[in-house]
Amino acid sequence: MLRKAFIVHGRDSRPVAELKSILKELEFDPIVLHEQPSGSRTIVEKLEKNSDVDYAFVILTPDDVLVPTALGYQMDKQKGMTREMHLLGPRVTYRARQNVVLEFGYFIGKLGRDRVCCLLKGDVELPSDMQGIVYVPFKQSINEVRGKIADELKAAGYRIDIHQQKQEDHGNELSEIKDDIEMLKRRGIVPT
Repeated sequence: MLRKAFIVHGRDSRPVAELKSILKELEFDPIVLHEQPSGSRTIVEKLEKNSDVDYAFVILTPDDVLVPTALGYQMDKQKGMTREMHLLGPRVTYRARQNVVLEFGYFIGKLGRDRVCCLLKGDVELPSDMQGIVYVPFKQSINEVRGKIADELKAAGYRIDIHQQKQEDHGNELSEIKDDIEMLKRRGIVPT
């Protein structure tokens, strides 16, 4: 039986696809909520039904923009008085979707912090109530932190064959290089 890992995510689908691929290679069954049947359940009920997992990954991506406001005052010259107004702040903050932060907390409560890994893409505001949790940052691709994902699973007590994984990675890279050389040969750029 495969071990199950839940993937919490926002709008960016690329990291989800990459993480699913990595987890399958590490012999985990990735569970993504929107891919599961609903069975006329609410989203919360569907989450509860599908949360019987061994581990959870939370991908925080810059999906929402927060523009801070400040309270200001404007003079109404006709009425001779001031009125309150909200002024937009000078800089925006990028945040994860609210459902992602909610599900992050849900899985920490259900599985414990040692069974939840948070992957952080780019410059995303960290949830304020979760300061002190270790985040695994990446710039563009989850593949940048493939080794750290395996390390987190090992630290949680899972047997992960890193050597096998590295051999597969090198085999894939070698295959891609050979394909590239063959393509260059066909185009006459590299002598045959």
